Amino acid sequence: MSAVPGANGPQQAALLIDADNFSDPQAIEAAWAELKAYAGRVSVCRAYGAGPRLEWLRSVWRYLGTRTFSNLPLEKNTTDAALIADAVALHFQQGIRLFAIASGDADFAPLAVRLREWGCEVWCFSLEGIVFRDAEAYYDRVKCFPAPVFAPAPAAPVSAKSVVPVVPVRPAVAPVAVPVPVPVLPAIPVRPLEPVASASTTSGVMTAPCIEKFPAVPHPASGMLSRLPLPDEVQRILKAIPGLREGPQHLSQVVCVLRQQGILSKTTKSTTFLAKHATYFELSPAHQPTRILLRKSPALPPAVLVIQSLDEKNSLVPAAPPSKDAQAVRRIFAAFPNWLPDTVRQLSMMETLLQEGNVQLGDKPLDELFGAYPNYFKLLPDTGPVLKVRLLKKPEGFALAC
Repeated sequence: MSAVPGANGPQQAALLIDADNFSDPQAIEAAWAELKAYAGRVSVCRAYGAGPRLEWLRSVWRYLGTRTFSNLPLEKNTTDAALIADAVALHFQQGIRLFAIASGDADFAPLAVRLREWGCEVWCFSLEGIVFRDAEAYYDRVKCFPAPVFAPAPAAPVSAKSVVPVVPVRPAVAPVAVPVPVPVLPAIPVRPLEPVASASTTSGVMTAPCIEKFPAVPHPASGMLSRLPLPDEVQRILKAIPGLREGPQHLSQVVCVLRQQGILSKTTKSTTFLAKHATYFELSPAHQPTRILLRKSPALPPAVLVIQSLDEKNSLVPAAPPSKDAQAVRRIFAAFPNWLPDTVRQLSMMETLLQEGNVQLGDKPLDELFGAYPNYFKLLPDTGPVLKVRLLKKPEGFALAC
C-alpha cells in the first residue's frame, strides 16, 4: 500500500472519529495527516461523542476543520449509531470510497465489512491496548498509535471560583526516598484542669464529671485514604495511574492505560468496571461521564471502624455497617451506572448485567428482586406480567458515583 502523497491521485476520503475511545490529541492529528498523505485530501472529518469530551478537544477540531456531533440527550450512548449512519450516507450520497474509522471498538466491525462489500477501502486507527483482537481481518489497514503518556501539570494556585484542572495521566514511577526536614514545633503551654466536682447521685444514676473543652479536631476522613488497607484492584489502579492521587483525570485516557496494563479487559465496559469501586472513585458527569476523580473521603468497608464524630466527651463513634439489603441495592446500581431516575428499563434485558455485577439471582425471578425494594423501583405494568422497571431514586452517594 503506497503512502506517497498523491500516488493514487486525490480522492475523497472520510475520517470518522469516535471521540469516546480515540481522544488523544497527538494521535488524532497523526491519523489525519496519514490519511491525507495517502489520499491527497481529507474530504470529510467528523467527530462523535459526549459533549464535554468534544469541548475538551475543541482546539484539535478547529485545527483540522472537523465537524462535531454530540450525543443525543438520551440515557443510551448514541456515538456508534451516529457514526455508522453517517458512514453509510457519505458512501451513497457523496460517493466516498475511502473511510478511516478512528476508534478500535469492535462495534464498528460490521460497518467495515459492509463498506468493503460495497467496494470501499476501510482503515482503522486506534490506540495500543484498545483495538479489538483480529481487527486486521475486518479492515484493509489497522494502525495503532502509542497510548498517551503525559507529564504532571505544573502546580497552580487554586481559587474558590476556579475550575478544578484535569491533571494529565502519568506513568508509574518507583518512589525515591528523599530526606524531609522535621520542623521544630514550639512548646504548647498546658493549662491545668480545674478541680472535678464529685459525681452526683441524686437520681441514683452516676453522671460523668465535667471535662475541659478542647479545640475542634479536623475530621479524619480528609487523610483517611492513605492509611486504609485498599482493595488489591484499587491499589493496582492507583499504581498504574498515580496522577489520580493529585486530581481528576480524563476517563478515556485512564481506560486506555488500564486496558494496556491488563487491569481492564477489552470486553468489559469501563463504567461498569469502575462502578464496582464507586467507594473510591467518582465518575462525572453522571450521564456519559468524561472524568474520574479519586474520592478523598471514601465510604469505608463495613469491617473498618471509622471515626464518625467526636461528641462533647471526645468519644469515638464507629460507623454502623450497612445492612444486607443496602449492599444488594448498591450492587444493582453498580450494574447499571447510567440508569437515571424516572427512566424505564426492559426487565428481559437486565439479567446479564446483573450477573456481571455479582448480584446473586439464584432461582428468584427478576420481578421479585426489584419488587423487594419498592423505595427505589416500581414494577410495570401495575396489572399482568411484569415487563419493565422504573427507577424512582438512587441511594445516597450514587448521584455522581454512577
